[in-house]
Amino acid sequence: MIFISTSWSPSMTVSDHCIIDYRKITKADFDKYKQVAISCINKPQLAKVLHLAYNPEHIQLRPGDALLVAHIKGGKISPYDDELPEDVIVEYYCYNVYSPETHVINEKELIKMEE
Repeated sequence: MIFISTSWSPSMTVSDHCIIDYRKITKADFDKYKQVAISCINKPQLAKVLHLAYNPEHIQLRPGDALLVAHIKGGKISPYDDELPEDVIVEYYCYNVYSPETHVINEKELIKMEE
């Protein structure tokens, strides 16, 4: 499954023995995958600006899952904003969760989220 949140934490995985691969992604990639992702955005203002559902649900990631993170930088979003204010930047990241029994990551391998 693919989830969307505003942050990442190791406590989001169901096991301490997972491989986590993460990378920065473009807004275009984020917008593409958000169409099929489950929103777990816990900030109502950000959910509104990103056109996602506000859903402060706790996430438990399993091997095979992906987490898209929309990270706010530079300022704040007010409840009245329909667009990102000029001083606010959102950076997008993708975290993929793998089982160490089935997956090995090395520096030559490029991991991409399955479509």
